[in-house]
Amino acid sequence: MKRTTVLLIIAVVLSVLTISGCNKDLFPSSHLSGTPPQELIEIVSIVGPLQPINPGGPVVEVTLKNAATVPIISLGATLKLSRAFNFTFDMTPSNPLQPDKTANARMVLIGGGFSDNVTYPLTINGTLQNGTVFGYTKQVLIVPPAK
Repeated sequence: MKRTTVLLIIAVVLSVLTISGCNKDLFPSSHLSGTPPQELIEIVSIVGPLQPINPGGPVVEVTLKNAATVPIISLGATLKLSRAFNFTFDMTPSNPLQPDKTANARMVLIGGGFSDNVTYPLTINGTLQNGTVFGYTKQVLIVPPAK
């Protein structure tokens, strides 16, 4: 009985791995023509706290670069500290972020303290002009502004 259960579990796991490996659309937002999503957006900087000092929480600016070969028509980033903070970048289908150009978004993180030398997850999501949707998460450091 024990051997049969183990064999059944192995068969189920192998089936799931086989099915997920063959289904290229299982995670459509994680690839673009075989290009890893990390190459679509370059994280230029995440800087904070910026002036003016706000007693409710620090001001942080996220700067991202379009590393894709096509324009980006929507872009957002979520920084997860004690809670999630959503940064929205100003672009539209009629005003896309062109390749090799940067965009930044700044916000006051009310109740969002952070520490030096600690990484935090930044989830980046967006849509390319050709309709391809992408999204992924990277660990980032929030660095103080240059003096």
